[in-house]
Order: sequence, then structure tokens, then C-alpha cells
Amino acid sequence: MDARTVEVVAPGVAALEAGTASQRLHDVLASARAAAAAGTRTLLVVTDVEALLPAATPPPLATIVLDELRAAVATPGLALLATTSAPESVDPRLRAPDLVDRELSLGLPDVRVRAELLRRLLASVPMADGVDLRAVAERAPGFVAADLVAVRREAAVQAALRHGESDGEGEPRISQQDLLDAVGSVRPISMSSSDTLQTGGITLDQVGDMTEVKQALTEAVLWPLQYPDSFARLGVAAPRGVLLYGPPGGGKTFLLRAIAGSGQLNVFSVKGAELLDKYVGESERAVRELFRKAADAAPALVFLDEVDALAPRRGQSSDSGVADRVVAALLTELDGAQPLRNVIVVGATNRPELIDPALLRPGRLERLVYVPPPDGEARAEILRAAGRNIPLAADVDLDALGAELEGYSAADCAAVLREAALTAMRESLEATEVTAAHLAAARRAVPPSLDPVQLAELAAYAARRPT
Repeated sequence: MDARTVEVVAPGVAALEAGTASQRLHDVLASARAAAAAGTRTLLVVTDVEALLPAATPPPLATIVLDELRAAVATPGLALLATTSAPESVDPRLRAPDLVDRELSLGLPDVRVRAELLRRLLASVPMADGVDLRAVAERAPGFVAADLVAVRREAAVQAALRHGESDGEGEPRISQQDLLDAVGSVRPISMSSSDTLQTGGITLDQVGDMTEVKQALTEAVLWPLQYPDSFARLGVAAPRGVLLYGPPGGGKTFLLRAIAGSGQLNVFSVKGAELLDKYVGESERAVRELFRKAADAAPALVFLDEVDALAPRRGQSSDSGVADRVVAALLTELDGAQPLRNVIVVGATNRPELIDPALLRPGRLERLVYVPPPDGEARAEILRAAGRNIPLAADVDLDALGAELEGYSAADCAAVLREAALTAMRESLEATEVTAAHLAAARRAVPPSLDPVQLAELAAYAARRPT
């Protein structure tokens, strides 16, 4: 448009004293209006406008800002563009018809757009042969342009370090592995909060046994995100959520990390009553914010760990109704007027009978998956998976050990192997393998943690609510 751009950095102005901020804003807008009146097309850009015009308790300066912006917009030849990353935090008066009467939402780029962004960013970068940018883009859900710039930088650093260590000739070139490693080391902006769950590269192949559980999770979590066309072709809605329940230490959280790693999903994790707040309205706002971030980072998985503490039966709490309001907010987000797209909700608990029944009806956490305690064969598979990187001696028989560990959970089995390795280290810090004697000593040191009474209650619940 060959227009002059005048930018107002809202946080910088808001940080000044009220009188100074008002004068600074007046001077900038006056110059923009003068340029527009002189016939120069002018674009007034107000970045991070929520700092000047917050929705909650707007300061007295907000009225002055609105009046100044209204006068600027009324000037012929001047256009106003306000930007924000928190639209719900902006004073609603800014959206008046004589101020900002258009609203444009810029969503996260999909796989195709991410691949094109990488192609543009790496156009002038020396690349190795056979680099598949589409495959890199598929491993980067939730990444925006700034994140991909960081990926380019990290990949270039790794390529330079590798080139320097090998004393290679010519200039370093970025390989496919450099890009994939860079994707794993960069946390996307949309996932910069503390409530994200790192998968650590775990996939379902690294989960011992649990064949039926893994199949149920694949159908309920991965299929809706990977094959939406199949659901649309059959005219059915994909499952909205899943409840994983079983005894403690059964590997429910590990399963979620594995399913997220297999599907290359962004995972938002909420543990227990983290969303509960003593101030009225804050708990509901936290629920809305959680699901908004998940929708922005789609495909995403929202993991509600210990969901019985987060969504107990309504009418039975003594916390001034906070838990009841959180349950209502969860129900609205899961099955409200605005449907979730490419977001799956998974809850985990060992007390399913305490959860509000409305949360378990179809359209919400409709698939119930029981994670039973491992039997002898399953324990042997768990031991093999947990001991993949442990140097075991030739006299170690994991099948026999798994049969002997009656009453041990998956976490207990992993603890036995860990204690055996520590036993070997106590004997000698130069130890190179773990023997059957070390495992026998570890078994005596690590007792089983499964409670027979709780197991019976969970089995009875599973019989009433089959998967």
C-alpha cells in the first residue's frame, strides 16, 4: 500500500507514569494524524493492546487511550491495527463499531503451512541431500513461525558442531537428523506454560504388554486425530474423551506419554486439583484457558491426572462450591455449544466411583479403559521393557522373575530393576552387569504395593462398566 507505519508498543507505554504515558500516546497519535491529514497513507499499529486496555479493572488511562484512538480512526487516510495474543484480556470497549470493527484470528499453522514455512526459512541454507521437510513438519505440531526460526538456528548449530568435530572440508550442511533433533529441543511458544507434559520420545512400542489397553487407546485417541475422513465418511462423531482407571503404579501416565509420542501430539497435563482457586471465577477461567491453549496447539491431548480430585460428585463438597463450578466448566468445555476440534481429553484415576457421573456420559469421557494389574506374563514384558538398557547377566531369567512377583505393579517391577542396579553399585562402582543375586536382594527390599481390597473394588467397577 506504500503506507507509513506508526507503531505504539503498548507494554512500553503502560509501564510509564500516567501523565507521561498519556503525553507519549498523544504525541505519537498526533504525528500519525498529521501525516494522514497531509495525504500520506498511515497505518497505526498498537502491539499487545491488552497492556493499555486490560479487560479486568481497566486503569483511568484506558478512557484516554480510547478517546485518542477514536479520534485517530476518524482521520481520513489512517487505519488502526491492534494486535494481541490474549483476546479475552482486552477491554471490550475497543471492539466498538467506531474503533476496531473487524477481528481476525491467526491460528496455528497446519502441517502443510509448516512445511512451506520451513522451505522458505531454509531456502538460503546449505542442506544435505534427501531432507524431507514434510516429515520434519509432521514432528512439530503447535510450532509457529518463530519456533521454526529457532529450529533453523538449533539445526545450524548442530551441523556446525558436527562439521567441526569431523574436520570436514567445505561448508557444514544441515541434515534431516539435525532438524529432527532441533525440533525435539525447541519448546513451541504455544506450549510454553508449565502445564505441559514431555513425552521424552516414548512410543507405544516401549510399553510392555497391555495389548488390549493400547488398542483401546489407539482407537479412542489416535484414530480421531489421524483418520478424521474415515469418521466423516461413516457419518459418526469421533470419541471426545477417555477415562483410564486402575490401581496406582499401573502405568497410566506412562501410557499417556507413549500415546502422545506415537501420535506426535501436544500434551497439556493437569494434576489433581491444580485448577482449583479460592477466588470466585478464577477456577472456571483456568479451565477455559486450558482448553483454549489446547485448541490453539491442536492436535492436542488434555490429560487430567487424578481427575477424581478435579471433578468430584457435585453437591458433596464443602469448599463453597468451587469444585462444583469446575465440574460445570469442564462439562461445558467438553460438550458445549463450541465443539472441540482435534483435541482429545483423557482422565486418569484410581477412584472412578468418586467422579461426577455427568462427566462419564457419551460425548464427554465416554470410553472407560481399565488398566488391570499385570499378570505373570505381563510382568515379564514390563521387566523386559524397563530393563532394555540394563546390562543383565546370563543367569537372569525375567520370565521366572515375573511369575514370582505376585502383587507387584508396573512401577514396582521397574523399582525392582532399579534397586538391583543400585545393589550392584553398592558392591562395586565398577560393576558392569546385574546378576540374579542382585535381583533377589532387590526383591526383598521392594515390597509389593497393590492393595487387594482396592483391586477387588476396581475389578467390580470394571465389571459394571466394561471397556
